[in-house]
Amino acid sequence: MIVTPTIVSLREGVEIALILAIMLSYLRGTKQPELKRYIYGGALLAIVSSITVAFILGAVWGIFEGPALALFEGSVILVAAFLLTTMVLWMWQTGSGIASEIEESMAEQALVKSGVGLLLLSFALILREGVELVLFTTALVIQEGAITYLGVALGLSIALALGVLMYLGSVRISMKKLFNWTSVLLVLFAAGMVAYGIHELQEAGLLLFGPLELWNINPPLLPDGSYPLLHENGLIGGLAKSLLGYNGNPSALEIIGYLAYLTIVSLYYYWHQIKAGSSFETTKMEKSSSIQTV
Repeated sequence: MIVTPTIVSLREGVEIALILAIMLSYLRGTKQPELKRYIYGGALLAIVSSITVAFILGAVWGIFEGPALALFEGSVILVAAFLLTTMVLWMWQTGSGIASEIEESMAEQALVKSGVGLLLLSFALILREGVELVLFTTALVIQEGAITYLGVALGLSIALALGVLMYLGSVRISMKKLFNWTSVLLVLFAAGMVAYGIHELQEAGLLLFGPLELWNINPPLLPDGSYPLLHENGLIGGLAKSLLGYNGNPSALEIIGYLAYLTIVSLYYYWHQIKAGSSFETTKMEKSSSIQTV
C-alpha cells in the first residue's frame, strides 16, 4: 500500500516547501535576493546529510538477523512513532506562528548580511524534516515493504509542485486545513506503529506480557494461495492495516498500546483546544476592557 507513505512524505515535503517558501519570500520582500544562494546551499546540504543518514541506517539494518533484527526494527518503528507524534503536537502548538518564528530568525541573520548564518538556519530547519522522513520511511519499509519508496516519491513530488506554486503565488492552500486533516491520519498511523513496534519487540522475546494472540480473525487463504479481501494482507484488510494499524491477530499488549496511545493523544488535543479557547477569550476580554477604558 502506498497510501501511508504518500501522506507521510507529502506532509513532510509540504513542511520543507513551506520553510523554503517563507525564507525565500522574506528575502524577496526585504530586497536581499543575493542571499538566496545560502538558503539553497543549506537545503542542499541538509538533503545530502539526510540521504547519508538513510544509507547508514540501511547498512546497520543489514547487519542484524533473528531476534536482534526484530529488536532493531521494533526500536526504529517506536522511535518513528514518537517523532511522528512530536511533529503533530508541535504543529498543534505553534502551527500558526511558524512563519513569524522563521522570519524573526532570518531577520537576525539577514540584518548583518550573514550568509553563513542563513545557510546554517536553512540547514537546521530542513535537516530535522529530512531525518524524520528517513526514519518514517524506514519504519514503513519494515511494515509494508519496498513499495513504500513509490509512495514516498509520489508524496514528495506533489509537495514539490505545491511548494513551487505557493512560492510563485499561483495557488493558495489552507495550510491549517491541510495540517489538521493530515494530523488525524498521522495520529492513526502512529498508533499503528506503536502496536507494530510492540509486536516486533515481542518477536525479539521482549515484553511478553499477557496473551500473545487475543483473537485471529484473518480469513484462511483462498484455494489459489492468495489472500482474501479482509485478510490483513488482503486488499481491504491491507488498506485498513496501512491507514488504521489493523491487525487480524493482535496480542493483548498491542491492543493496550494502540488504545493507550490514541487516548493520551486525544486527551492532549482536547486539553490544548480548551487552553487555546481560554486564551482567546482572555485576549478578547482584555481588548474589550482596553477599548472601554479609552
